[in-house]
Amino acid sequence: MSTAAATSASPCDSPCADALDMLSQGHEQTRALADECRRVARHVSADPAMQGLAEALCRAIHRMAALEEELFFPAARAALEASRLVDLAELEHATARQIIRQLQNAEPGEPRYEALVLALTECVERHARHEQVELFPRLRESCLDMDALRQRLDARLAAQDDDVFTVEDRRARERAAAH
Repeated sequence: MSTAAATSASPCDSPCADALDMLSQGHEQTRALADECRRVARHVSADPAMQGLAEALCRAIHRMAALEEELFFPAARAALEASRLVDLAELEHATARQIIRQLQNAEPGEPRYEALVLALTECVERHARHEQVELFPRLRESCLDMDALRQRLDARLAAQDDDVFTVEDRRARERAAAH
């Protein structure tokens, strides 16, 4: 996904997509932010753009995690006999939340801040890969009603207060791209 597409897209952009397509889109948007964080962290971790990107990544993670934890994981657990894959996804969410809490207590420019941002980007990548490679294919073979789940995800997303990518997020990404 291009940077321009990632800044304005939401997980609901494709009206005909089912629940897994929607979640995959959200993963790709979050991965794009993680990629930008990695790129900027290597060069200018003290730059305000880094902090803005990291904050945008944290918001995107919180938004996707809310959708998955409230609706997707319970549906996936009910559809699959073995819930180990869902357990692992939930553990990945807990790990991301722990890193985010530590990141909130670190200062941009500190080596610890950069390390936490990079750890969070790795967590995002690992989680998205796990769900898309292991969990989603199993769910496609299950009897889970993807369209009904998509409708519930859409309703929950509409109820959330802010977009994944706010104007502030876009500005941070533009500042980072200028470096």
